[in-house]
Amino acid sequence: MTQRCPVCGGLLIWDYERGEVVCSKCGLVVDKIYDYSAGREREDVVEWRETKLKTYPKKNRILKRYKYHIRLYNTARNIVKNKPWLEIDYSKILETGKMIKTIKSIATIKAEKNITEKNLWDKVEKGIEYIEKTHPATLARSGRGKYALAYMVYYYIQKTKFPPQNEIIEIFNISETSYKRLLKTAKKIVSLKPALYNK
Repeated sequence: MTQRCPVCGGLLIWDYERGEVVCSKCGLVVDKIYDYSAGREREDVVEWRETKLKTYPKKNRILKRYKYHIRLYNTARNIVKNKPWLEIDYSKILETGKMIKTIKSIATIKAEKNITEKNLWDKVEKGIEYIEKTHPATLARSGRGKYALAYMVYYYIQKTKFPPQNEIIEIFNISETSYKRLLKTAKKIVSLKPALYNK
């Protein structure tokens, strides 16, 4: 279950560099993460912990979880390092323990926002469903490219014509060149097995 800030209700995230649990919205430090560095612990505590780890190495679940999250965090940070066009959802990575669908381009995020604002997700999802039945390999593209293609295919199935170029470029945040490539692919898809789709 997602934890929320007690003050503003923002999503809580683990800041491993500072060893804190902080609010992603207001920055409130809500808790301290366990710190296993010997320099911050009493000598008897360090000795007890090391003995316990040697005797029961699989029992220390907190340390194992902490190290796993540190690896995830560092891997994610390295992927987006020096790539200002990418954004990563650290909270989702640390909540799920996986990096699936957590890294997106800023352009895709903008396209998703446009789709939401124009209430087009239902059409995009139906288009994706149709493409999965007829030509699934064409879905192996960027998020916004996939959404645009799906919308174009669905639009054609409904109206027997493709949507205007400027509409696709604006909503899905793609270039004119990308639009032309997607249009060519969309024409190929709708010519395959139109009977598969149930209006």
